[in-house]
Amino acid sequence: MESSLKNRLVRYITSNVGKDLFLSVEDAIRTAYAKAHHSAVEDCKNTSPNRLRSYQRRYYVDDALAGVLAEGSPSVLQTVPKGEQYIVICAGNITLSHIELHQNQWARPARHRSMLSQKNAILEPTTYDFFKAPPPKMDDALHVVAVVLHPGAAGKDQSQPAEILITVPYTDWLGYHLEIPLKELIKEYGQEANAASMQVDLAWPRLRNDLQKEEKRSSDKSE
Repeated sequence: MESSLKNRLVRYITSNVGKDLFLSVEDAIRTAYAKAHHSAVEDCKNTSPNRLRSYQRRYYVDDALAGVLAEGSPSVLQTVPKGEQYIVICAGNITLSHIELHQNQWARPARHRSMLSQKNAILEPTTYDFFKAPPPKMDDALHVVAVVLHPGAAGKDQSQPAEILITVPYTDWLGYHLEIPLKELIKEYGQEANAASMQVDLAWPRLRNDLQKEEKRSSDKSE
């Protein structure tokens, strides 16, 4: 890790989310990606499969993550205005969602992403006007996002993502408190003694305050 703060974030996540859940998330994403590719190639005999494959990736990944139950509790939620769905998985004091992006791309503004990132409990309080009711178990949960990076358009293998990152986004989505490949995060399990992991929960208020200070510094630099 690049800093002690990032180390603490990793320990906090691994103490709240079981390794099996992240393994299930990785398998679900990769299986859905392969399914979208092969389906698009099969259906588009005479035209480019690119647009259909991109469309199917999003919905196949959503559907796959909605079925992930290993040590997690997935919920299928409606965007506001109603029209799309998104998935939130709750585990311990963590809420996990996902987004698909091209490399070197930032997330476009969206109400549900803004609301979820506010629930990092780092900066301003959440505004629940976006929903008739708040998503489950969101009172004081760190929001973690699995960022699925698409392969480049010229990439030979379109059946798998270029990378799956685990991130903790800033509340404005202009950066990440933590950005680590999922495979590296999985390797962190078993690195800490159980006693040390138990201390992470007790340190949540201090970790939250440190994150707030870091985000404020980043905001000041961007002004």
